[in-house]
Amino acid sequence: MSGRLSHAYLITGPSQVGRKTLAIDLACLLNCEPQPDLFGEAPILDLSSCPAAQRIRMGQHADVRVIDTSTPLKKDAASGDGEVSAGAARQQISINHIHDLQHDAALKPFEGKSRVFVVDGAESLSPAAANALLKTLEEPSDDVYIVLVASDAEALPETIVSRCQKISLRRVSSEAIAEHLAEKFNAEPEHAERLAKLSAGKPGWAISALQDPAVLEIYTQTASRVLNTLGGDLEQRFIYARELSGRFRRDRSGVLSELGRWLEWWRDIGVTKAGLSDNVINSDWLSALAEIANQLGEGDVVRGASAVSETITALEANAIPRLAIEVMMLEMPTVTISETSLTASPVPAGY
Repeated sequence: MSGRLSHAYLITGPSQVGRKTLAIDLACLLNCEPQPDLFGEAPILDLSSCPAAQRIRMGQHADVRVIDTSTPLKKDAASGDGEVSAGAARQQISINHIHDLQHDAALKPFEGKSRVFVVDGAESLSPAAANALLKTLEEPSDDVYIVLVASDAEALPETIVSRCQKISLRRVSSEAIAEHLAEKFNAEPEHAERLAKLSAGKPGWAISALQDPAVLEIYTQTASRVLNTLGGDLEQRFIYARELSGRFRRDRSGVLSELGRWLEWWRDIGVTKAGLSDNVINSDWLSALAEIANQLGEGDVVRGASAVSETITALEANAIPRLAIEVMMLEMPTVTISETSLTASPVPAGY
């Protein structure tokens, strides 16, 4: 099997479309043995019943490691200086993370067939870490596999991308997500369809929202912040910019996710303006979308979406958060939103 697999993979796509799940499944595939068939047929590979796969998915397999910005460093643990807990505040995967990976990659597998390293959020590799990882990719061992998970291949150095087998994941249709929620999780069809629309093609978000009501509450709070800021005056917008930039250092992914919601709103405003409101993502806020779309021209919509997109790019490139977000606020078109439109109104399924 290893003869048909690359030693390194790069899985790209939007968050919560299954990138990390696919990476973990690949680690399971590399460490599971085919089991004898009860009826005497050829052995089959069943990841659902494989003990190694179960341990990998629980994060308990000695030969499979997931590395991200919050992964503790071995030197932190050895020094006992409290740096392990500080790992959550790191904004980059450091060269020391890659040194730990290289140390473990030099060892033979302990309980499985292969050592697998999943680098989750590979776009967060520091330049030094990327250079160190490149050396490992250039001299792969037969029983070592590296799986990089990133939003976009362009966020990584071409020297790394060129040494990986690329797998690009796309957003999933709302129909497919709704069907999955209803069939696998027994969700009520109307609720499944609503969550599928709000997920914007991300099945991971839809499943989380179904299992944890807090996820949907966070979405509602974010939508309210977007609307109140968009309809607010310059002072309100700058207050929002200060609050959002203050959160960035301690919750980088959360802030980028909120800006992603801003992009979805501008997409919905454009869709509504084109008379295609049945295709909006934020279907709970149709009256607000219609009210905003009626006040703006097509150029305004493009300007608003571009401002958000440029801000996301700037923050990912380590721009000063407050400055970047304040510039975004200045670029936003001015609109007026009535009080009645600031309240969500869930629409019936199939709208």
